[in-house]
Amino acid sequence: MMQNIPKKDIFRTPEGYFENLPQATLSRYKTEKTKQIWLTGLSAAAILLVGLILAVFNPTTGEDPNFQSSLDETMELYIQAGYWNEDDILSLSDNPNELLDLLLAEEWGLMDLSEEEELFDNEIY
Repeated sequence: MMQNIPKKDIFRTPEGYFENLPQATLSRYKTEKTKQIWLTGLSAAAILLVGLILAVFNPTTGEDPNFQSSLDETMELYIQAGYWNEDDILSLSDNPNELLDLLLAEEWGLMDLSEEEELFDNEIY
């Protein structure tokens, strides 16, 4: 059966194919590269535009006014339940010395020093 098939060259290249091949390849590469650069720039501009719109027109940029009171209540519950102690509270602060100064000012501000000066002096020393 294979012997009945004639043996002739069935593959032919078009005229001038190998002479024009480098130019055709380079022109196709240049157009693909140009398309890629345009698409990259366009997508970067779109992302920048969406980010700018979200940053300018974001209605939730303001801080929730009830956030601090809610946080204070939550911290108070953790302290009363015994989950947190003084060290835990101080570790949450950015400036623990400022927090300690505030607590001392509040604590000492509640004491009436005019009547108990002697007791006060003994406590300090």
